[in-house]
Amino acid sequence: MDGDESLKHTNIHNIPVEIIRAIENDSYSKGNADISVTGLIQSPRIRLLHKKHQTELTSDYADEIWKVLGQAVHTILERANQDQEDTITEQRFFYPVNNWVVSGQTDSMSVNENTLKDFKVTSVRSIISALQDGKLDWERQLNCYAWLYHMNTGKKIDQLNIIALARDWNKRELQRRGGDYPSTAISVIKIPLWTTKKQKEYIEQRVSEHQTSNLNFDIDGNLPLCSDEDRWKKKDTYRVLKKGRKTALRVFDSMSEASKYVKGNEASDISIEHSHGEFARCVGNYCGVAEFCTQFNGGKNG
Repeated sequence: MDGDESLKHTNIHNIPVEIIRAIENDSYSKGNADISVTGLIQSPRIRLLHKKHQTELTSDYADEIWKVLGQAVHTILERANQDQEDTITEQRFFYPVNNWVVSGQTDSMSVNENTLKDFKVTSVRSIISALQDGKLDWERQLNCYAWLYHMNTGKKIDQLNIIALARDWNKRELQRRGGDYPSTAISVIKIPLWTTKKQKEYIEQRVSEHQTSNLNFDIDGNLPLCSDEDRWKKKDTYRVLKKGRKTALRVFDSMSEASKYVKGNEASDISIEHSHGEFARCVGNYCGVAEFCTQFNGGKNG
């Protein structure tokens, strides 16, 4: 899934035509490549479901408003930095891997700092999560870019940064919450840099997985299953409940912790309720193909 050129749109909320034109004016292209880094790190199942149902997929223009902001930010930053000797902007690199050509476009490369940077327009919640726990998709994406840059130039990257712009940052919220709330609307997030060997192995593995999935899909229409990680599965929880009480006494991440708490509690009528963590990506249709996915709706192949 490297873009939905045939995606049909609706305009339920009567978005003005000027905005619609901006949404449709997306110049993204993976170039003359078999797969982009964006597609490479994507679940093969999701990519193939987009391919299978490309003529049936629809999206409302109102749901793509943030794409305009993202494009605007990238365009402005590219224009402001394109003539600077210390910065390389919006450059796409290509490299063959196992008979496929992989491509990736870097947002910005700081020559003096030898730092590869990628700009993200995202939410405060996403930024806080990335700062506290990391964000694996960003880590994979930037390390793939670093490897492509190295293979094309012979030079190695020293540092990877995400420049995150919080579209919902609020000064009053900062004053109210403090703590982990970002101090400004712009956050610089350092991304772990892998060894060149690890970068290469990851890209080769992903290319192989996508190639195998394509072959199986072409032969018999079978689709690989998404992993819990692909589906953004939330943690299972174990809620300690007391009869007659509406809220849980405690919530634990494991049955052993919950059981230990129950054994040490002298109260009667206590039970443990196991709540399975939801698959957030599926439930929210963040993949864009949940309605066609029988792994989510029942069954295994769809």
